[in-house]
Amino acid sequence: MNKIKLMTLTIVLASSFTQAASHNKLKFIDQYDSNHDWSLSLNEFNDTRQSRFMKTDENNDGFVDESEYVFEYKNKLDEQLAKDRQGSVKQTIIRFNALDKNKNNRIDLEEYQASATRTFEYFDTNKDKVIDAQDSKLRKKKENKKVLSQAEKQEKQIKNLPYAKRILRMPTTHDFKGMLIKYDANDDNIITSEEIENVRKITWDLADENKDGWLSEQEYLYEFEDRLDAQMNKTRKRAVKQTYVRFRILDKDKNEKMTLDEYQLSGHRSFNRFDTDNNNIVTLAEPLPKKREKNKKAEKANKKSY
Repeated sequence: MNKIKLMTLTIVLASSFTQAASHNKLKFIDQYDSNHDWSLSLNEFNDTRQSRFMKTDENNDGFVDESEYVFEYKNKLDEQLAKDRQGSVKQTIIRFNALDKNKNNRIDLEEYQASATRTFEYFDTNKDKVIDAQDSKLRKKKENKKVLSQAEKQEKQIKNLPYAKRILRMPTTHDFKGMLIKYDANDDNIITSEEIENVRKITWDLADENKDGWLSEQEYLYEFEDRLDAQMNKTRKRAVKQTYVRFRILDKDKNEKMTLDEYQLSGHRSFNRFDTDNNNIVTLAEPLPKKREKNKKAEKANKKSY
């Protein structure tokens, strides 16, 4: 198994900018909707953006320089990371209690591996003893059989918004991509039951610090927190690096000072993209914009840079 995958089992799944307009419509509205009515007018958007600009301009000279921009972002980033970490720890305790089937406040290896068996059986949709892309397609097709109304889709999105806004993410075994990250030891895009058992046994051995053959809640939590904190540091480093890039993009005249007009210009591009009926109001009901074509060369270069 790749050493990095073995030791951390983590990946950066999302990066967010507190000052950048989101590319997700739901998050975009939530980001600027000051009266929380899920209807974002252009005036409301401009006022919120202007207020944020003024708060970032600490010396009140009418400009935001790089240090102000990054400082403001770091503060919000650290607040969000702390919230995300707290949420992840809470979920970890819930997972411990779910694994502890006999409710004796400890997990033995049999209980721990039984969870792996259940996970494998769930994802092996076609029951061919491996988990691959075909299983993922069948699973999605099965889950998409239930047709939701537009209102139900929106309600589901809003309910899941707090998690969607998280910056700190760990690989999840709730989807095929997360399963590959966590368990595909030989990187062949196929997961066997043996791979899952082996990875979980390694994680078990790391967590069972006193080698007594079972895990307490504290041991289970400590092992996860070690991986969580390593991911938190990586996420913060990457996000701050991207903030410097973001500032240079917003500073159109390259004078190392961002004006309100420059700041608003970027936001208006996002607003106009989501305002598909061109009435200066972005709502959940109006049609989504057309998907942008991915620039494969740029995407490839971006991956190499990290």
